[in-house]
Amino acid sequence: MWKLLICFLMTWCLTGGVFAAQAKSDLVYKVDYLASLQPDQKGFWVTVEVDKGELLGRVLFSNAKKRFTHIKANGKLIERDDQVEWQLPKGKAKLQYFTLITHEKDKGKFDAYYGNEWAIFRGDDLVPAFHTYEKEGAYSQASIKFSLPSNWTVKSPWKNQGRFDFVIDNPERRFDRPIGWFIVGKIGTRHANVSGTSITVASPKESGMQRMEVITFFSFIWPEVKKTFGLVPEKLLILGAPDPMWRGGLSAPNSLYLHVDRPLVSENGTSPLFHEITHMITRIRGKVTDKHNDDWIAEGLAEYYSFELLHKAGGISKNRKKKILKKLADWGKDVKHLR
Repeated sequence: MWKLLICFLMTWCLTGGVFAAQAKSDLVYKVDYLASLQPDQKGFWVTVEVDKGELLGRVLFSNAKKRFTHIKANGKLIERDDQVEWQLPKGKAKLQYFTLITHEKDKGKFDAYYGNEWAIFRGDDLVPAFHTYEKEGAYSQASIKFSLPSNWTVKSPWKNQGRFDFVIDNPERRFDRPIGWFIVGKIGTRHANVSGTSITVASPKESGMQRMEVITFFSFIWPEVKKTFGLVPEKLLILGAPDPMWRGGLSAPNSLYLHVDRPLVSENGTSPLFHEITHMITRIRGKVTDKHNDDWIAEGLAEYYSFELLHKAGGISKNRKKKILKKLADWGKDVKHLR
């Protein structure tokens, strides 16, 4: 009797597990992004393919800056003013559009740029932020593949599964999108594994970036970053580029950009590089609107940790740290209140 009961329970558990796994797989859909470089047009044709359109259902995205042109799709495509709506068909669904790479952040300075032998941009420049309406419980498995000249290469903050091919896996979101910084072209790189993180430093060849210096800098400071903040990315991409790119730093998920002329440590003792690293890891942002500017919250923390991490790693002395704090206090002495 007991043997029969045990046999029944084991069979029930096993078949239940099979049914659960089957039910889970029924809610997974594949998203394949193909970014095909058009050198003469200085942009990409982007194709978004979904194998089970009924699971993703409907997508909305903004095209307020008109960066995405020649939009077409199967299913139903509706363009209203600055918004695009894509209603996916059942089965295989496809969306296609063209996007220029170069984008001016300020007059004469760019936060995305296409040069003759390289291009640097963020994933948002390729694929806009999608507002999705999936079937309840559905989630994606995604990848992006680049079509580039044979003598070009590409670096991204995502895991490689081929020379021009990357797995896009963001556990925080049900719909995976290729976010973060990317660089394509004739580029030079340096790579190291530090405290469990794969770190790549990349820039256009002959750009003047001291890639080996950056890697060496990370080798003794990154362990302190891990101790301070706990969770750090498994893969990190640091990009550098010359003019006319923005003469500063810009962070993005698991990646950041720093102009090649920016020092690793400024004369005031702060580090532009680890200022952006703090932004990238903490993702703390201050509210900035027409009425409010709380950017001091994020910028203050990033500036503090830019030298505190140096101090923890033994790069600056306690007395030097005190001098830095005094200079920063003098700099902000006219501020009477913070919102």
